[in-house]
Amino acid sequence: MTGCNGSSRTASLLLLVLAGLWLAGCTVVPGITVEQEGEGTWLPGSSWADEWEDETDADGLNPRVVPVTAELVLAQRRLQEQTLRELPGSATVIDDYSYRIGPRDVLNVLVWDHPELSNPMGNFQDIEAMGRLVREDGTIFFPYAGVLQVAGKTTEQVRRELTEALRPFIQSPQVDVRVVAFRNQRVYITGEVAQPGVLPVNDVPMTVLDAINRAGGLTEFSDRRRAVLTREGERREIDLLALFNDGRGNMLLRDGDVLFIPQNVHNKVFVMGEVNEQMSVLMNTGELTLAEAISEAEGLDLGTANTKAVYVIRAPGPLESALAQQEGSPVIYHLDMARAPALLLAEGFRLEPRDVVYVSSTGVVRWNRVIAQILPTVSTLFQTQLLLEAGDDD
Repeated sequence: MTGCNGSSRTASLLLLVLAGLWLAGCTVVPGITVEQEGEGTWLPGSSWADEWEDETDADGLNPRVVPVTAELVLAQRRLQEQTLRELPGSATVIDDYSYRIGPRDVLNVLVWDHPELSNPMGNFQDIEAMGRLVREDGTIFFPYAGVLQVAGKTTEQVRRELTEALRPFIQSPQVDVRVVAFRNQRVYITGEVAQPGVLPVNDVPMTVLDAINRAGGLTEFSDRRRAVLTREGERREIDLLALFNDGRGNMLLRDGDVLFIPQNVHNKVFVMGEVNEQMSVLMNTGELTLAEAISEAEGLDLGTANTKAVYVIRAPGPLESALAQQEGSPVIYHLDMARAPALLLAEGFRLEPRDVVYVSSTGVVRWNRVIAQILPTVSTLFQTQLLLEAGDDD
């Protein structure tokens, strides 16, 4: 009878444990669950986003779950095109550019038919070494003309002043002035370019694109989405994608400007959940679609993935501001990839840096994982009961 009672107790205990674990498994399942409160299609300017119930989770966030539709993809593209149109162009008209002489520049002054003035050392002199160095006070000395203030003036202005100054001593003086060494103005380019350093500003206008090219171009680790221009203590971001596409933001650089090309380490998208390889995907060219991100992660794990539940979790941006229930709340985009047209939507849906792509698992897979976690506990309880029964039999 003792064996029968022991077996009965064991069976009862196991049934009780399994019942409790069943209830726990039905309520707490490992993984991420995204609740979608309703169906609908969000259109820009519609009130669909206002139909969601006002529920806030324990962290104070109140995200919106928005289905990825063709209308949403088109709205995303229109917003990007509008943003590009609103970007400022060049800050200065290059056609009006003229270099202004400054201290430490070297000038070469040529007076025709008067080699004693323009070339006193003969034809074998180093033009730069024998040129007229602009002093720190912005002046130069020239025979007969004396001391001239040249800083802040163009070569044409200096030529005219020298011509007038030499007229009392030379009949019909023919004067030419040019800068042979540009030492006064400089631009600094740093970060992810092939040859960071100092670029002298000369009589050829230098834009952002010119500076990047003169520095050897971008490296493979550069952020292709933005550059940072610091001018007189003020920072300004330049969209490199727009710059490369149509030249918008190709500003004319000035003396003292610092152009910084950051690394692209922050331009990552995180692919998690039921994919063949969970990973962070680097946006090398600055652009990435949902389909490309999933492909980089070796595709969905068709044995465990719930193809109806693919999500993109994103912090609020220009497009998301109309969808978030409160400022600072994320937006969750939902795509049902069980439908064939969804593949086109995935290719058209553009990701942003720091997006989280999450592929949910099926209910059966989640339950199997619960069982896999509780089986060791059940086995331990069963073995313990057997040992206790063996002790009772002795």
